Amino acid sequence: MDSLKSILVAVDFSPCSASALKAAARIADCNRATLRAVHVVALPTFEPAPHPLFPFPLPTQTNFVSDAQESWARLLTDSGLRSEVTCAIELGHPRDVILEVAARIGADLLVLGAHGTHDAHKGVGPIAAACAQRAKARVLLIREDHSGPFRSAVACVDFTDTSKLALQEVIRAAAQDGAALCALHVYDDPWHGMKPPVEVSLNMPDFKNEYRRRIEDRLREFCAPFAHELNALKSTYHCVESQWRGGGYGHAIVRFVREQRCDLAILGTRDRWNIRDMVFGSTAERVVREAPCSVLAVKPDLGA
Repeated sequence: MDSLKSILVAVDFSPCSASALKAAARIADCNRATLRAVHVVALPTFEPAPHPLFPFPLPTQTNFVSDAQESWARLLTDSGLRSEVTCAIELGHPRDVILEVAARIGADLLVLGAHGTHDAHKGVGPIAAACAQRAKARVLLIREDHSGPFRSAVACVDFTDTSKLALQEVIRAAAQDGAALCALHVYDDPWHGMKPPVEVSLNMPDFKNEYRRRIEDRLREFCAPFAHELNALKSTYHCVESQWRGGGYGHAIVRFVREQRCDLAILGTRDRWNIRDMVFGSTAERVVREAPCSVLAVKPDLGA
């Protein structure tokens, strides 16, 4: 399991980003990682000319940057963090600048509040969602009501190499925070919501339970390389059936997180998104947007 060396937290001075800053600072302390912050002033590339009807000058980029610096100083004080944590004030499109800064400094983890002040009604704002989708680093989205260590973490396993990385991350979170840990796999009903063939009903009346047991065996086998850590952390294993007409894998994960009151969900995402994702949405996108907890999106190890 690689260690976190560089953490970047994006702040917009909203209550949600204050929670993100505290979480990023706590994770940086646990991993002895470097913590940097960035705030992006979203301004046009030109200086606006004063309108003749305005009896006062319009604010300039210098004014916005100065206000951001003062807001950062207040946020740092209110959060009780050390003054060595610096915040770069950048100009441009927030999504693009955050991704560029994360790539430039080689951040291992990008932390953002799930939403800002003006898009709290969306659950996850467009900038946070875009960064979770496009960043090369791991992306942690923090909910506004989250404070302190994680208490219950779930790794979503789909038997891919990326979900092995998700397992490593859930082990890290559980070990550092003392969180309860579980591995979750969502599987399909083999008959897609329809009645099984008559032959199956007659000859294998316990087919559904046996099918689930086999999947649980596969989940434990998949997790076997991490058995020592998982056993030490008293991990639990869960296999739940997706509802064919109820939203699929993403809906099942969100339902599980809600029922189990998890405060951190960790799942792997693809490096590339296809047309189907843009039209119907992916499992990761649904979990990021709808899960009532903080979400850590883990990216494929392209160097593997």
